[in-house]
Amino acid sequence: MTHLTPDFLHHVQLLENTLGDPTDASNTIHFARSVALDETQQFPEEYISYLTHIGYFRYFVPQELGGQLGEFSELLLMCRALSRRDLTAAIATGQTMLGALPIWLCANQTQKKQLAKHILEGHLGCLALTEKRHGSNLLASEVSATPCTDGYLLHGEKWLINNATEGHTMTILVRKYDSNQRESLAVFLLDKTQLTDYEAIEKINTHGIRCADISGVRFNNTKVPKSALIETNEPGMYGVLKALQISRILCAGFSLGAFDTCLRLTYDFAKSRALYQKTVLDMPTVKQGLGRSFAKLIVAEMVSLASSKAISYASKSLSVYSACCKYWVPKTTELAIDELKVILGARYYLREEYQAGIFQKMQRDNAVVSLFDGSSQLNLGLISSQTNAIAAKLLAQVELHQDLELWFSLDTTKPVANLDSHDLSINNMGNDPVLSSFLAITEQLHEHTVTASLAQQFAVLKQQILNWCDCVQTLQHSEQNEPTSIARFAITKQYTQLFAASCCALFIVYNPEHPLLSNNTIAEDLLQVTLNDSDLFEPSEALLHTLNTQHQTQAIYSLLNF
Repeated sequence: MTHLTPDFLHHVQLLENTLGDPTDASNTIHFARSVALDETQQFPEEYISYLTHIGYFRYFVPQELGGQLGEFSELLLMCRALSRRDLTAAIATGQTMLGALPIWLCANQTQKKQLAKHILEGHLGCLALTEKRHGSNLLASEVSATPCTDGYLLHGEKWLINNATEGHTMTILVRKYDSNQRESLAVFLLDKTQLTDYEAIEKINTHGIRCADISGVRFNNTKVPKSALIETNEPGMYGVLKALQISRILCAGFSLGAFDTCLRLTYDFAKSRALYQKTVLDMPTVKQGLGRSFAKLIVAEMVSLASSKAISYASKSLSVYSACCKYWVPKTTELAIDELKVILGARYYLREEYQAGIFQKMQRDNAVVSLFDGSSQLNLGLISSQTNAIAAKLLAQVELHQDLELWFSLDTTKPVANLDSHDLSINNMGNDPVLSSFLAITEQLHEHTVTASLAQQFAVLKQQILNWCDCVQTLQHSEQNEPTSIARFAITKQYTQLFAASCCALFIVYNPEHPLLSNNTIAEDLLQVTLNDSDLFEPSEALLHTLNTQHQTQAIYSLLNF
C-alpha cells in the first residue's frame, strides 16, 4: 500500500456527513430500518447498493489498483462511522475486506486486479476458513484441492462463513494435494460466478447480526482453474495468519461504532428523562456511569488507533498487538454497554419504545465481534505463547521506538510509513516497542511536561509492568507454564490491560497541545479508568463537559477533530 492520504480525517468526515443522522428516517441507513430488517432477518441489499453508490468500497482497494486504501487508521474509522449506524452492513462489507487481505498481501498482479474489479463494482466477498468439525483449528482443515486437467477439484464444506452465499468472490483455505499426494495448506481465490457443481449451505440463524448472510458452501469435486491458486514462497497458511493480524485490528471499528451509539442513546435519555423533579443526568451515579463509559470509549479508541498505526510502524509485533486489540477492545465495550443499559432502564428492554429498539440490537450485534477473526480465547492463546519472550526482553533492556512520536501523534496530517507485507511476522520474537518505549519514557520524564499526579500514575503503571514481568518469569518454573493454563491466561489478560494503559500514557506524552489530553484532569481520568477501573471512579467535571460538548455538536465521540 503506497502514497498515503495527507489528512485521512477528511474522507472519514465526508462519509459521516454523507450517511447523515441515523435517527432521521429520510436517510438511507437509519435505525428504524435497521431494526426492521433485523426483525425479518432480511439481508440489507439496499444498504450495500447505497454504499457502492457513495464509493465506500473504494477504501478496500489499494490505490495502485484504482482504489483509495492507504492508511489503515482511515479504514478503521470509516468502519466505525458505518458501524454506529448498522453493524450488519459494516460487518458484511468488512468481511469483503477480510477476504481481500490475503490477496493484497500475497497474490500476483492478475489476481489482485481481478479482485479489485469485483470490489470496486460493489460485489461482496468473504474469507472461508472454518469448518464445522474443526472450528478455529485451521490446521485441521479438510476441504481438499486435488490436481486435475487445467486446474483443481475442490471437495468438502466450509461452515459459518459470512457472505458465503451473497459474496461473488471467496478466498478459501484448503488442503492441497500435488500429483505425488503430498499435502499442504493453500489459499485459492474463487470467482463463484464462474463455478458450477457447488451448493450454498442455507443461512444459519444467529442471536446478533440476524440479517447477515452467515452460511456456508459445499463443494463436490468442483473444478477451479489453476489461476485460482495463490502461489507464494512461504506456506499458504502464513498469508492467512498475516491477513488476520490486520483484520483483527480493523474489527475494533465495529465495537467502537456500537459503543458510540449506545453511549449516545443513553446520554440522550439521561438528559431528557425527568425523575423525582430532576433529570436522570443529575443523579451522581448516572454521571459517574456516563463519564466512565466516555473515558473507556476514548481509551478503546486509543488502543485501536495505536494498533492500526502499528501495522505501519511495528509490523513485526502485530502477532501480539493485533490479538491484544481484538481481545481488549470488544471486551471493554461489551462490559461498558452492559453498564449503560442499567442507566437506560426499561427502555433498554422494550423493542419499539426508544429509538426503535436500536440499543438492544447494537448490544446483540456487538457481542459477535469477540467471536470472529479468532475468539477471545484464541487471541489470549496467541499472546500467551509469547509472554515469556516479552517479559525477558523488557527486563533485559528497554528502548524508545525510533518513530514513537509519529506513531502516537494525533496530528492526522503527518505522513505515515508504508506497509511492507514482507515485514509482517507470525512471531513477535519478544519485541514489544509499546511497553518498552513507555518504560524508557519514565526514565526521562523531565524532558516532557507531565504533572506530578500524572507522573505518579506513570510510576504506578511502570511498577505494574515490572511486577508482571517478574510474575511471568516466576510462572516459567511452575507446573502451570503451559500457554493455555489458567494461570497463563490470567497473566495474559493483565498484559492486555498494561498494553492499553501504555498506549494511553504514550498518547498523553506525545500530544501535549491536544485540547483534551493537555487537560491534566482528563488525562488522569483516562489513565485511572484503565489502570484501576473501580465503582468508586469519579469523572472530573472537565471530562463530563467534554462529553456534553461532543454530544451537543453530534460529533463522533473521539480524540480526533471530527
